Amino acid sequence: MLNIAICDDDIQTTGQIERLIQKIAKRNFVDTDIEVFWNGESLVNTVAAGDSFDIIYLDIEMDKEDGISAAKRIRIYDKNVLIIYVTSHENHMKESFVVRPFQFLVKPVSEKQMETCFMAAYEDINRGDFYFRYSYQRMNHKVLIRDILYFESNKRKVFIVMEENTFELYGKLNDIENSLKACKVSFLRVHQSFLVNYKHIKGQSYDFVLMDNGKKISISEDRRKMISEQYCSMEDTFYVDN
Repeated sequence: MLNIAICDDDIQTTGQIERLIQKIAKRNFVDTDIEVFWNGESLVNTVAAGDSFDIIYLDIEMDKEDGISAAKRIRIYDKNVLIIYVTSHENHMKESFVVRPFQFLVKPVSEKQMETCFMAAYEDINRGDFYFRYSYQRMNHKVLIRDILYFESNKRKVFIVMEENTFELYGKLNDIENSLKACKVSFLRVHQSFLVNYKHIKGQSYDFVLMDNGKKISISEDRRKMISEQYCSMEDTFYVDN
């Protein structure tokens, strides 16, 4: 899940940005938790209190505390959060370099521009090393989550399928699915027995997904409508003929 903050002193603007992000995240299978702030001071206080965000959409020109000042104070507590400036003017760019902004978006921002920026930020975050940790045969193991193609449940065992290796553990797929909800990588429960990594889906038809390793995984009947609707809304979908 991505934790996102939106900070702008214009309520209409924050509402528009929030709706756009929700729409874009939904069609790209990204879970988000969005918090809205109407001044820089309240945002900084929240970060200082220990709340962390993956992405902050920040206006520069605000009444109580401008976005440059707020970002400088945020960097005291968080060196890694991606700061995306959404501003009406570009004349503050040089001044903002000290806080290492990820990108600038100039108002009014189109949905296409917002999506390009959002997915670039999402990819940047996912380049980090996130591990799935588990125990098997009295040993603790870890695998890079981004390299997992899918989890397959078979009776009491769950198989972790990678491009070249398959690992196993005892457990329930429901528990694994719940544990991955806090992860930055999107997994889709296409079937009761399969939890697949969205980034490793090569193609999709009405009743199955095709994985990078050539494996066809059935989409259960009760999930087909949801999966198909989400894929139809994406521009880069590749469909596989039966």
